[in-house]
Amino acid sequence: MTKERKPTKNPVTKAMRQGQDMIHDHHKQDVREYAILGWLAVIVGMIAGIGAVVFRYMINGIGRLFGFYSDGPFSYLESDLGWMVFIAPAIGGLIVGLLVWKFASEAKGHGVPEVMGAMIANEGKIRPRVGIVKILSSAICIGSGGSAGREGPIVQIGATGGSALGQALGLAPNDTRTLLACGAAAGIAATFNAPLGAMMFAIELILLEFKTRSFIPLVISSVTATIVAHAVFGVEIAFPIKDIYTLTQPLTEMPLYILLGIVSGLAAMLFVYLLYKFEDAFDNIKIPEYFKPMVGGLALGIVGLVTYYYLGHYYVFGTGYGTMMPILDPTNYEALGADATYSLLFLLVGLALLKIFATSLTLGSGGSGGVFAPSLFIGAAVGGAFGVGVNIFFPSLPVPYGAYALVGMAAVFAGTSRATLTAILIMFEMTSNYQIILPLMFACVVSDGVTKILSKDTIYTKKLNRKGIKYSYEREINILETISVGDAMVKNVTTAREDMKVREVSDIILESGFQGFPCICPDGKLVGIVTHSDVRKAMASGLADSNICDIETKKDLQIVYPDMTLEEAMELMSSMELGHLPVVSREEPDQLVGFLSRNDILKVYKDKKGERKKTWL
Repeated sequence: MTKERKPTKNPVTKAMRQGQDMIHDHHKQDVREYAILGWLAVIVGMIAGIGAVVFRYMINGIGRLFGFYSDGPFSYLESDLGWMVFIAPAIGGLIVGLLVWKFASEAKGHGVPEVMGAMIANEGKIRPRVGIVKILSSAICIGSGGSAGREGPIVQIGATGGSALGQALGLAPNDTRTLLACGAAAGIAATFNAPLGAMMFAIELILLEFKTRSFIPLVISSVTATIVAHAVFGVEIAFPIKDIYTLTQPLTEMPLYILLGIVSGLAAMLFVYLLYKFEDAFDNIKIPEYFKPMVGGLALGIVGLVTYYYLGHYYVFGTGYGTMMPILDPTNYEALGADATYSLLFLLVGLALLKIFATSLTLGSGGSGGVFAPSLFIGAAVGGAFGVGVNIFFPSLPVPYGAYALVGMAAVFAGTSRATLTAILIMFEMTSNYQIILPLMFACVVSDGVTKILSKDTIYTKKLNRKGIKYSYEREINILETISVGDAMVKNVTTAREDMKVREVSDIILESGFQGFPCICPDGKLVGIVTHSDVRKAMASGLADSNICDIETKKDLQIVYPDMTLEEAMELMSSMELGHLPVVSREEPDQLVGFLSRNDILKVYKDKKGERKKTWL
């Protein structure tokens, strides 16, 4: 008498419960990780905020040591050194050159490319000493009259703080990268009182992604750093011109702003071109590296002295904020020193060219500082000159040239960096002027388009490409996240019955070319999976006449559901080293509805990729 087999629990049901438990555990793990990253973002925000405050005080203090001072943030830079003023940038350059050469070569230049490179090519790791050397070298460079901005250094300083914290805690590379981006965003937020623009800067240029896991820490760090800056400096607006400018005649004015976008894009290209031409020229000078910033500083000092002699101010020294405000402020035009319309036009064109030349000297020779403030200065001068020209040719238009200067600031930065959303948001935050947002947006995207047509590189990526680091702004949505398993799976599945012999399944493999089959019991329910490897091993072991149920995989059977994404399925395949996955119904977890292989995923990916490349042109 044959002993009746006891019914066994379906392994698929068990696998489903295990899968649900795993999902629940993953959810709890995600919550814990979000909380930890959130608290770490607070720490990074405080580090960057304090760094921004210290950096600003250092620039002012070192500036006074070199004989420079101003009566306020919107006043011109003055000096008591007389004609000896040209020596200050040279001495500062020598100190900077020695610091960078001796302690951290990464502190050379404008900083942002180094952060982007660490994000892409070094798992978000930056040597902690880089932040210290950067804050010293940039403060000395700018304080001694170097033509550079605070943005690049504070990005590198904040990013170094975030990266160092991640490394100290032994975090995974993705989390270290997130903290690096948090530091970069926090530094800009604290420096310019622009948390929204700072977050967008980190997303557009550093992270190149928009995910909840990284976005939440970015918000936390930016807000924390801004609060730190507010506690020290109060709530400052970089350029307090709220609601001064408006768009009064859209049909007439918008074409002019679009033309300004084109002009700004060309000015941005000139800036990028000359900056790297000067860098190449200094690289070819056969003197020790630490002397090159001194040579650049000496040349800059002579330019500044000549500028003062002929124009009455040291326009080319420092960040240039003292010059930008008179250009923007319609009540303070006379502060520019031009007594007639045409002289104002020539002055503004000259200031734009001088700032391009001065910044290229400072950074091209190996000085340390950012390109954001110089871009704003160049944009203000270019936009102001454009506005003066509009006032000359279209006197009936009631638009002061300061409005075009404001739009030009954002447009030139958008052109140099291609961080267009950042340019729009940060200029809105720095001026609190929403009334002119429409021409601002138009001019920025036009400038971006012009530079995109003329060059594949930006002021940041050009440096990366020279180091052999490939960087692309054109990041696409992950196609696998947009396609469900149900859209890619094979629905007419070739299956193997449990009572089949290994030899029979081997014949099916030879005839069909399939590498794996779901196994079903007589009533059609999924009970396991058998692969080509399982069959081959069984045949080699003399088990050709054994039943498939003896070699099929039942324990730890992995399954997916039709409504899951291919990204989730691919992650499961990779983590478990699988080539095939049975697809079951959520309502009836032992009911086979399809079969998914790596080849199925690759085929769908290739097809969708081809569709995205097709255009109507």
